[in-house]
Amino acid sequence: MIDSGSKYLILGGNGMLGRDLQAVMQDRDFVSLDRDELDITDVEALKTKILDVQPDVIINAAAYKDTNKAESEEALANEINGYAVGMLAKICRDFGITLVHISTDYVFDGRRRDGYAEEDATCPINAYGRSKALGEQLLVDEMEHVIEGVDLEEGKYFIIRTSYLFGKHGVSLVSKLMDNARKGEKFKVINDQYSRPTYTLDLAKQVKWLVESNEYDSGIYHICNGGSTNWYELAKILLTDAGLDAGLVEACSMSDWKAPAERPQFSVLLNNKLPELRTWREALKEYLS
Repeated sequence: MIDSGSKYLILGGNGMLGRDLQAVMQDRDFVSLDRDELDITDVEALKTKILDVQPDVIINAAAYKDTNKAESEEALANEINGYAVGMLAKICRDFGITLVHISTDYVFDGRRRDGYAEEDATCPINAYGRSKALGEQLLVDEMEHVIEGVDLEEGKYFIIRTSYLFGKHGVSLVSKLMDNARKGEKFKVINDQYSRPTYTLDLAKQVKWLVESNEYDSGIYHICNGGSTNWYELAKILLTDAGLDAGLVEACSMSDWKAPAERPQFSVLLNNKLPELRTWREALKEYLS
C-alpha cells in the first residue's frame, strides 16, 4: 500500500519533469538524484544507492532524450533507455519496490490517424523510439518473469507514456519557440506532425495520484493533456497568448524539415484508463502565467 508515508526515489530529478516531480512531492519523503549523482547504467551503483535510500516507489525520469543524436549513438541510447531500465526493474522486483517508468509516444510509427491505445503494439521508426520500446519490454519481462516451479510474486509497475512535454524548468520546444520570437526573426515550424502537448506539472501530479490511489493494476498508462495539435498551431497560440508576434511563425512540412531522425506524423496517445487531464491550452495558460 502506497500512501502519504511512503518514500520516493526520483531518478533524473534535475530534468524538466524531475523538477516538477520534486515540487509535487514536497509533502512526501523523497530523494532526488540526477545523472551526475547516479549513473543508472551502473548496476552495482544503482543497487547500492537503492539499498541506501530504501524507497517504496522509484520514479524513473532519467533518459537519453536527444532524438536526432540517437541516430548515431543508438548503442548509448539503448544502454540508458533500454538495458538500464531492465536492470532497474529487476532490482525493484527483488526488493518489492513499485517502479514508475516514463516513456514516450515515439514508440509508435505515427501512421494511425485514430491514435494509439495503451495495448497497441509498439512500432518505432527512429533509434530513440526503439530504445524506449526496448526499455518498456525489458521492464515488463523482468516484472512479470515466471520461473517454472517457482512461486514468484510479480513486481508492481507503471509505464507512463506521454508526449510533447513542456514545463517551466529546463528547455523544451515551447521555450525555444518563445526565444525565437523574442529575437524578432521569422522561423519555420512543422504543421503536419500531430500529438498531445503535456505540461510537466500536470503529468507529475497525475503520476503521484496514480501511484497513491492504489486502485490501478500494473501496466501501461497514457498521461497527456487533453486535445491534440501540431507544432505550428501550438506556436501560433503560444505566441499570441504570450503577447509576442505570431506572424513570425511560418509553416513547413515534415518532408521539408531535414533532420537525422524520422518522426511519427500522428502519435496521439489515447487515454483509455485514467481520468482526463485539463486541455493543453488550459495548461499552456498556466505555464505562461
